[in-house]
Amino acid sequence: MEEPPKNFSIKKFLKSFLREIIVPIVLALVVIQYVIQAFQIPSGSMEDTLHTGDFLLGLKFTYGSPIPFTNRHFPGYAEPKPGDVVIFRYPGEPEYPDNNPARYTHLFNALMFGNYYWDHEPEKGKPHLVHYADGPKDYIKRCVAVSGDTVAVHQGRLSINGKEQTELPGRGKLTMSFRSHSPRDERESFVIPSVGDTLFVDSLSLEKLWWLRSIVLQENPDSRVNLELALWKDGVEANNYIFEDFNLPVETDRGMLLQALSGLRSKTDSRPVWGDTVTGSVNFEFFRRNAGIGFIPVPIPPEAQGSMSRLVSYVGFEGSLLRDLEGNVAMLNAPAVTVDSTVADSVASDSAAAESAFMEPSTQPRFEIRRRLLVDGKPIDRYVVQTPLFFMMGDNRDNSADSRYWGFVTLRNIRAKAFVIYFSFENDDQAFSLGNPFTWWRIPFRIRWSRIGKIISLID
Repeated sequence: MEEPPKNFSIKKFLKSFLREIIVPIVLALVVIQYVIQAFQIPSGSMEDTLHTGDFLLGLKFTYGSPIPFTNRHFPGYAEPKPGDVVIFRYPGEPEYPDNNPARYTHLFNALMFGNYYWDHEPEKGKPHLVHYADGPKDYIKRCVAVSGDTVAVHQGRLSINGKEQTELPGRGKLTMSFRSHSPRDERESFVIPSVGDTLFVDSLSLEKLWWLRSIVLQENPDSRVNLELALWKDGVEANNYIFEDFNLPVETDRGMLLQALSGLRSKTDSRPVWGDTVTGSVNFEFFRRNAGIGFIPVPIPPEAQGSMSRLVSYVGFEGSLLRDLEGNVAMLNAPAVTVDSTVADSVASDSAAAESAFMEPSTQPRFEIRRRLLVDGKPIDRYVVQTPLFFMMGDNRDNSADSRYWGFVTLRNIRAKAFVIYFSFENDDQAFSLGNPFTWWRIPFRIRWSRIGKIISLID
C-alpha cells in the first residue's frame, strides 16, 4: 500500500536548505578565511623545488589569520624563519586602486575574480564599482633571512651573517655562466632592520630609501606614502633634464626603463644580452613621476571595460632603477680633466710629455638629487620599524624577482606558509586549452601524478 504524499513544509525545507547548503558554504568560507590559502605557481622563480603549474595549499594560521574588515592579524604561533617557503602579498603594488585608500573602499575578494572596490569619486560617466582583477598579487618565495641578519650577495651567491650559503635550499639552481653587477648578482653587505630601529631618510641611498618607502607603506596600509625626487643643476631645479648618455645594464628588471630610453645604443658589437651595458637618452621626469606613485597604471582598452564596473591593473616600479639613476648622476659629477693647450701637441707625440702635462679641472655643472618621503602629505625625516622584516629569494637564483630588487617583506604582508602540493599540471607548451575540446585528451598525460601530495618543506 502506497504511503500518502507528505505535505510540503516550509520549516522542513528551510532546515534542510540550511543543513545542506548554507552550513557547508559558511564552513568553507571560514576555512578559506582563517585556515588555508590556495595558490598556483605562475612562474619558474622557485624551480626546481616548485614548478610552474603546481597548485599549493598554504596554512594561514601558522603566521596569523587575518581579522575580517581590518588590516590586522590574529596572533600566529610562529613567524617565518630562514628556510620557510612563504606566500605573501607583493609589496610593489598598491593595495588600493591608485594607492588612494581615502577614495576607495575595499568591498570583497571574489577569489578567482579578484578584488572589488567602491570608488567614492568616480569620473563623470564612470561606474563606482572598481574591479582590481590581478591584484594585489600574492608571491611565493623562500625566506632566507630575518630582522637582525646581515645579508650580502656576490656573483649570485648568498651570504648570511658572513657565512656563504654554499648549498641552495630545496632543489634550487644557479646555472648562469655569465654574471653581472645587477641586484640579482651583487648586493653589498647590509643588516635587515629590527623592530624599534630608526631609519633616517637622509642617510639612505635612493634605492634603500625606496625600500624604506615600501616598509612604511606595508606597515601603514591606510596611509598614502610618496617619494618625491627633484633634480637640481647648479642650484637650480631641473626636473626636465635629459640624460643624453644614460648607462644601463640589460637585466630582467630594467624592461620598463629600456622601453623609455630613446636613441638606444649598445656598448658591444653584437646584439645586447643580459649583463651588457646600453646607453640612451631619458628624461629625469621618468624617475620623478614613477617613483612618486610607485607603480604604473596599465592602459585598459575601452572594449575591455564593463558598464557596471571599471577594470584597473598596475605594474610595479622597481627600486633598483633608482640605483641606476644615482650612478648616472655620480658620473655626471665625476671630475673631468683637460690638457693644457700649450702642451697638447707634444702630448700627442711624446709619452714623456703626457706624463708631465699640466692637467686642470674643466668647468662642469653640479647635479644633486633631493628627496622627500611623505606620509599622508607630511614629510618625515625618520621612521621607526614596527614589525619584523623578512628577506625573500626564489630558489631559482638566476630568474627570480625577489627582495634583491624590491626590498623587505613585513610581517603584515605575510599570508601563509606553503604546505602541500594538491595538484600539478604541466602545460608550458600550451598544447592543452580549456577552450579547445580537441585538446582535452591530453589531461591525464599532463598531470604530474608524482608531485601530488608532496609536503613542500620535505622537498630536497
